[in-house]
Amino acid sequence: MNVVQVLSGPVIGAVIGYFTNYIAVKMLFRPLNPVKVGNFTLPFTPGVIPRRKKELAGALGTTISNMLITQEDLKNALLSDGMKQSITNGIVEYVKNKTDAAMTIKDTLNCYVNEKDYEIIKVHLQELLSERMAAGLSGIDLGAIITSEAGAAVKGKLQGTMFAMMINDSLIASLAQPIGEKVKEYIQNHGVEIIQPVIGQEIENLENETVNSILNNISFNENKIKEFVGRIYTECIDRSSDAIIKQIDIVGIVRNKIQDMDVIELEKLVLSVMKNELDSVINLGAGLGFIIGLLNLIF
Repeated sequence: MNVVQVLSGPVIGAVIGYFTNYIAVKMLFRPLNPVKVGNFTLPFTPGVIPRRKKELAGALGTTISNMLITQEDLKNALLSDGMKQSITNGIVEYVKNKTDAAMTIKDTLNCYVNEKDYEIIKVHLQELLSERMAAGLSGIDLGAIITSEAGAAVKGKLQGTMFAMMINDSLIASLAQPIGEKVKEYIQNHGVEIIQPVIGQEIENLENETVNSILNNISFNENKIKEFVGRIYTECIDRSSDAIIKQIDIVGIVRNKIQDMDVIELEKLVLSVMKNELDSVINLGAGLGFIIGLLNLIF
């Protein structure tokens, strides 16, 4: 038996193994469309991935969402120092660029809301502040304050006179307490309508001041503003992260992206990641075919 006869079996086995695995790998993607003979569709057409692209897209989306990019991962990413700093700096820079220090408060706010909405907000703010101030005044024990302050004032005025002997704390309290109750009742009934015009005037005075004057009055510090914005951002993410992340439909995004991809593009994507592995599968087929050919010679 010459060398050609000895090697022919293993070589033929290697060739068969190579092309068998090569065809199997190609059948993952090809043919792209069903092949029909009359009304009969040939088996294994189209290829596995074109035929199962929808299921593949759903499986990849679910895997990425459940194992690779979880809700906790997204939350941590949103709360990372880099993300928080980027968001904070972006907001502060945007406001700085949109704000002219010489502009009035009203003009500045009108950069962000239209005139109609601005007036509505101003009215609501005026009503809210008036109601809160009236409620705060109603909660004060005016009777005790009047008793204390009036008693001290009366005693001071009458000091050294004969009336000082007639005026004592009990008498002052008996007079001041009803007065305090009446004042409290009046504030409860009319406090808002009394306070509201004053608050309205103060708001108008404030809105006509320049941004520069306000910043000077509050000792503007950009780092403190960034810290404040960052704190608000963190609190918002902590409180609303679940709702926000649920709106980021990772499964749907991945599924739609893969479904929208052309099969040839999908093939290039898979091959860019797995080309070496798929080539190894083909070469393994050749190796196994060669070994089987040798075994046939031996046995």
